[in-house]
Amino acid sequence: MCRKVKVGVVGLGNQGILHVAALKEVGEADLVAVADMNRERARHVAEEYRVDNFHYSALDLCKNPEIDAVIVATPDHLHFEPVMIALENGKHVLVEKPMSTKLEEAEKMSLEAKKRNLFLMVNFENRFNPPFRYVKELLQGDELGTPLHAYIRLNDAISVPLGMLSWASKSSVAFFLMSHTVDLARWYFTGPVREVYATSVTKVLRDLGTPDAYGAILKFDEGFALLESSWVLPETSPSIFDFKLELVCTKGAVHVDTEKENISISSSRGYIFPHLAKQYRVNKTIVGFLKEVDRHFVRCILGSSEPALTADDGVENVRVIEAVIRSSSEGKPVKL
Repeated sequence: MCRKVKVGVVGLGNQGILHVAALKEVGEADLVAVADMNRERARHVAEEYRVDNFHYSALDLCKNPEIDAVIVATPDHLHFEPVMIALENGKHVLVEKPMSTKLEEAEKMSLEAKKRNLFLMVNFENRFNPPFRYVKELLQGDELGTPLHAYIRLNDAISVPLGMLSWASKSSVAFFLMSHTVDLARWYFTGPVREVYATSVTKVLRDLGTPDAYGAILKFDEGFALLESSWVLPETSPSIFDFKLELVCTKGAVHVDTEKENISISSSRGYIFPHLAKQYRVNKTIVGFLKEVDRHFVRCILGSSEPALTADDGVENVRVIEAVIRSSSEGKPVKL
C-alpha cells in the first residue's frame, strides 16, 4: 500500500469543516484527529466524520507523534499559536489565509518552518479555482501577453461580519477578503508590489469597530491592480459574495465572474446564485477546488508535487495588506 499522510485539522468553523469533509476523500490522506476549543463541536465533528481522535487544543492534537501534517483553520487573528505549536512538534502546516493579521507573526512562522525544513503553505485557494487558474495558464502560455492593469472585486454580504463571523472586529475586510485579491494580483503580475495607495470607509459597521470597505491600488514594476473589498452588501443580495476580475494585457483581456457560476435559481428561497465550485457532492463524492488544495498539500509532503503555495507568499500578502491599512489611515502612498 502507498504511504498516506496522517493529518489533523485545528479549528472546526465553516472552513475547517470543509477541510474535514475534503480530507476524508483525498486518497493520499488519512484524517486522524480534529481539534476545536468548543468541546461539543469537536466531539460532534469527530462522530459525524468518523475521526478517531478529537481534542480541545492544538497542543493536544500536535502531541500525537503519528500526525504528519496539520491544517489550521482558526479565525484570522488566531493563526500564530497553533501554527507555531504544529511546527515546533515537527508537523507540516497548511494555514488559512491570511497567514496572520500581524506581519511580525507571519515572518516568525516562515522562519520557523524554514529552520525545521517543514512545509508551511497558505491556503490561497483561488489559485486552484478553475477560472482564475485558467487565467494564469493563459498568461504562462503568452496568449494574453503581459499584464498591464487589473480590477479585482471581492465583496461580501453584511451577514458575514454581523452573523457568520463572531470575530469580525478582530480582523478586517482587508485581511478577510482582500488577502484573496492581493494574492491573485501578485500571482498574475509575478513581481513584487512596489507601492500601495489605499482608502477606506467606515459607517455601517462603525459600532463593530471595523471599516465597511477598502479600495487599493497596487503598483508593480510594470502595471497596476485596483482592488475593492467590502462586506456591507445587502442581505437581499442573490449571492453571499461578489467576486469579479478584469485583466487587461498587452495581447488581450480576460473577464471572470464567479458570483454566478453560470447558474441562478428562483424559488421559495428567493432569487439566488448557488456556489458549487468550491465544494459539492457528486454521487456522494466531494469535488471542488478546496479538495484540490488539500490534495496538493498532501502530495507535496509525499514528494510528488512542487509547492504552488509558499510561506513567502503568505508573508508578502500580509505585508501588502498592512500597507493597505496604513495607507488608508495616513492618506498617502506606502512604498514597499
